[in-house]
Amino acid sequence: MIKNSFIFSLIFFLLNVHAQKKGCTDLQAANYDPTAIQNDGSCVYNTTNYIPQIICSKLSDSLKESSGLLNYNNWFWSQGDSGNEPTLYAFDSITGKIIHQTFIKNYANKDWEDITQDSLHFYIGDFGNNDGNRTDLLILIVNKADLKLNQKRDSLDAALIKFSFADQTSFVTRSQNHNFDMEAMSFYKDSLHLFSKNWVDNNTRHYILPAIAGTYSLSPLETLVVDGQVTGACINAKQDKIILTGYNKSTGVCFMHMLSKYHNGAVFNGNKRRIGLGNALSFGQNEAVCFKGNTLYFTNEEKFTSASLRRVEIGQWFTEKVKDTNGLNLLHIERNKFKVYQLKSNLIIEGEPSAIKQEVVLLNTEGKIVLSKIMDTPIEYLDIKLLPKGIYILRIGTFWQKVWIE
Repeated sequence: MIKNSFIFSLIFFLLNVHAQKKGCTDLQAANYDPTAIQNDGSCVYNTTNYIPQIICSKLSDSLKESSGLLNYNNWFWSQGDSGNEPTLYAFDSITGKIIHQTFIKNYANKDWEDITQDSLHFYIGDFGNNDGNRTDLLILIVNKADLKLNQKRDSLDAALIKFSFADQTSFVTRSQNHNFDMEAMSFYKDSLHLFSKNWVDNNTRHYILPAIAGTYSLSPLETLVVDGQVTGACINAKQDKIILTGYNKSTGVCFMHMLSKYHNGAVFNGNKRRIGLGNALSFGQNEAVCFKGNTLYFTNEEKFTSASLRRVEIGQWFTEKVKDTNGLNLLHIERNKFKVYQLKSNLIIEGEPSAIKQEVVLLNTEGKIVLSKIMDTPIEYLDIKLLPKGIYILRIGTFWQKVWIE
């Protein structure tokens, strides 16, 4: 009895160790570990560059200095930064023309640098700080219920959040030669998340503050090396994805950092993938980003090129393993919109009509092909009854994904 108990305990221990093995679980990473179960933020990625698709090549002249971006009421909204009117503009994504204007009556636009939203409010970040000497950093709160969207123009008052950086001790004027500028903000889990624009060390610091009117002193939670200046942020709360975007003032290179698989209240301790977005000569001064569904949209200030609206499909860089409502293993291949699950001795692949004629290949972790076929219909069945349980790699066309066969 003692012997059997010992063996059982040993097996349980070994299984538990295996279940908790940490490593890089992202198949697209250069250091992907097919045996890892828990992602530990160690993923390393090869250099990736992408040219965003131009949706509108020239925004209205009111948005020559577009510095923030969000999507609400199926309209895109933006605003100018310092020197512009204290006005939010909703604009047409194809023509760039203004659809609606909301004038903020009780506060000027000292340097509005980003906008974000929750279900009830807009938040306007008046915290641009190129000289590093501001002691009046603000976030304006606009109640969506006060908007009159059936009119071309409206005006209203905003509530106010005041804040300061607890880690800033010097307020000497140092134009673009300090680490306390701020241009990026997004709402996430009942709070506002701010990301600094560091002119000197090319990092960004993450701050969190309540999305409630008041006065706050903020201490940084964490720091990330971004090799440039962060100018915009957005968060897909449903999928726990964060995008930071910006440019490098020295090289003109534009970029975005994609953050995922983070935990414990921090956002820099998960996967961190940098995507190059061209340079300022082709992109303009990259300033703002927002999600619409799972698609990213960017705007830029008019510098080298006109202010524009551009789009990036990010599903090609994210793959997720989840459970559906029936407890089946599902793999969402977002770019190609496949659903993959195991049903008894079959691996079932469901895709759109465009998936027909794509090659489906199943490989083991040694890279050996164990099954292959061409999709003749949008739904295909792979007979896996002869395959051992374990981890495999599914390739559909040019896309790769890890699969658990049970």
